[in-house]
Amino acid sequence: MGVATLLLILLIAIIIYAIFQSGYFRCALLAFQIPGPKAIPFIGNCLIVKEKDLLGNIIATGYKTYGPISRLWFGFLPFFVIFEPEHLQQILSSHKHTEKSFLYKLLHNFLGDGLITSSGDKWLAHRKFTTPIFHINILEKFIETFSDSAKEFLIKLQNKNEINVTSFVNECIIDVLNESVLGVLVKEKQKKSPFREGKVVAPHRIANPWLLFDWIYQLTSSASDELDQKKRLDEFVRKIIQERRNTEEYVDDMKRKCLLDYLIDISKTHPDFDEKDIIDEACTFMLAGQDSVGATLAFTIFLLAQHQNHQAKCYDEIKYIFGDDERTPTINDLKEMKHLEMCIKETLRLYPAVPIMARHLGGEVKCGNVTLPSGSEIFVIPYATHRLEHIYPNPENFIPERFLPEECDKRNPYAFLPFSAGPRNCIGHRFAMIELKTIVSTILRKYRITSVPGKEIIEPSFRITLRARGGIFVQFEERNNNETSFENKNYNLFTRG
Repeated sequence: MGVATLLLILLIAIIIYAIFQSGYFRCALLAFQIPGPKAIPFIGNCLIVKEKDLLGNIIATGYKTYGPISRLWFGFLPFFVIFEPEHLQQILSSHKHTEKSFLYKLLHNFLGDGLITSSGDKWLAHRKFTTPIFHINILEKFIETFSDSAKEFLIKLQNKNEINVTSFVNECIIDVLNESVLGVLVKEKQKKSPFREGKVVAPHRIANPWLLFDWIYQLTSSASDELDQKKRLDEFVRKIIQERRNTEEYVDDMKRKCLLDYLIDISKTHPDFDEKDIIDEACTFMLAGQDSVGATLAFTIFLLAQHQNHQAKCYDEIKYIFGDDERTPTINDLKEMKHLEMCIKETLRLYPAVPIMARHLGGEVKCGNVTLPSGSEIFVIPYATHRLEHIYPNPENFIPERFLPEECDKRNPYAFLPFSAGPRNCIGHRFAMIELKTIVSTILRKYRITSVPGKEIIEPSFRITLRARGGIFVQFEERNNNETSFENKNYNLFTRG
């Protein structure tokens, strides 16, 4: 079947879709009136996902080029890109607009039908069931796991100089998730875990829009590979579920419970939350937590290497908390790491792990002079919103002080969206912050991180989550136990009172 034939099929299918889907014509008519990048007939703007510098040349400059609202075409389907926090607040804060875009269906074969991809009553029920799992009293029990994984990370750094930190970081994060989500201890980790494998094909399908139709996509080898991978993930988790159910010992030892145990508990009191639901949510926690936290950890390490003054402030903060004590941090210790938290948040501003999200409007939304019809497909792009100069002056500069409490109070809360916001915000955002602070502080207690000459610049690239093209290279220098920051000797006096 030739490309011309596939394009004709795509055209006919979308015309039929337009006839039967209410609101399409209003959306299409509005899209013709709103500026956006030049679209190719039949294809629309799908090919921009292949752009090497999609984030820098197109997304980061979108507001300057097109204004607060722009449009994109996926074939004949219009999408509206919303940049301004005030407009995003109207959409993200409302329960009317909690339905994800149809594009998330492209992730079903990879993630299953969990919290990220589901909508409607199923999403609402699962969110209600799983929210208590992420209470701080439960999350603090995982600090020891985070610390153990960080110490394993440090062992691997011994006798190494210039390293591409991404592979080490990914190994550390998968260890964390294996233990905290599935109950596979760091010291007994599964080297052949299928969660170390797999490839997201959604960008490939978007770049080839005829593959957006499942009946066409299912004819490809990519579809078979993706389904095989999902089958391996499901079988792996199902086997662990049976092992956990057959070992009731964890019930009497709350400290040892993993997130999978809590999901099993939910199924005992809510029969409609069945084994498939447990598997889908466990896979979602594993896969979403792996890529997003791994990327953020790597970018944080890189930026601290680039900005020695901020790394020094973080170290002084940690030294004040622990002194020479090598104990595992407590939740109160982590709360005291205020400058480190600001550095992580500034990293998330510059390099949000999920740089693009999409929603389906459940009602009309007025954004300035533009009224978006019910049924509109919306792109929310944290990577662009985080770079609006009227909100974040000198947006490409690393300035953690942007996240001082008094500075945050001046901004619309929807100006910072690394974990989305509103009813569909990331359920694991507290888990991620505790994990990141534990691991980074453990690294800084032993090592000073420095840049590699000639590799001080990184190229962020978009896959679904953010990546650094070519890797992230840094150096780790072991600290002297008596080390004090060269420019922060009075840090405690001025910040602690």
